[in-house]
Amino acid sequence: MSGYTVKDIFAGLDEIAPFANLHKGDNSGIIVGDPNDRVTRVLTSLDITMEVVAEAVRKKCSLIISHHPVIFNPLYTLSTSDPAGYALANGIACICSHSPLDMADGGINDIIRDMLKEPLGLSERLKVLEPIHPDGRGYGMICSCSKELYPEELAAVLKRVFKCTVVRYTDAGAPVKRIAFCSGGGGKLFSEAFHMGCEAYVSGDFKHDQFVSANNLGISVFDCGHFHTEDIVIPYITEKLSEMFPEIKITQAEADVDPVNYI
Repeated sequence: MSGYTVKDIFAGLDEIAPFANLHKGDNSGIIVGDPNDRVTRVLTSLDITMEVVAEAVRKKCSLIISHHPVIFNPLYTLSTSDPAGYALANGIACICSHSPLDMADGGINDIIRDMLKEPLGLSERLKVLEPIHPDGRGYGMICSCSKELYPEELAAVLKRVFKCTVVRYTDAGAPVKRIAFCSGGGGKLFSEAFHMGCEAYVSGDFKHDQFVSANNLGISVFDCGHFHTEDIVIPYITEKLSEMFPEIKITQAEADVDPVNYI
């Protein structure tokens, strides 16, 4: 067993994605377990599901780190049929970093930019799409493109880069010179992207009325899926934490998979 505790790993994660950037109403931090518990092995995952906890039990992990909060809506009962209760009953702590990883330098949206940099010829970040904090930090990013692609071509690039089974998109018919993107469920921000001069906006979880409104505005929007636009951060934090804590085995969960099936 290592000499590190849950709070030590939390401090390391805080260096990667400062919890000071927490968005009001978000539930991030040490959500399950005792901060003073010793850490043996660690699993990382986008979500903490029953399957992920079972894998942690099987592999004798004492900590799970996720992006999505294991508890978000209020729990009025707690049992082993819930991932948080299942983890607690097995002595497994849970640390969740939601909005901090969304807004961190090097976090999810920087990773998206790096993935799209070569195929689109992306510039450095021009603007934050939705500023939240007084220093301008917030959700999403706007960049210019040196390689102008039409929406159908861009959809093909996004499918390849994110390894999506499906990309749902609208086609405004114009080449993309300026693009905005926001990881996860950022579908509602398409109008902000349009008013900031973007021809395209990439995110996940677009609703039908948002596709309709995007068509009416004349902006191409691309739904690459919540999972595919966020799970990309899990290898990143796994690598960073492994460098900080080489004595601890930190691995991405095998059960960290897209919960959606496609046909």
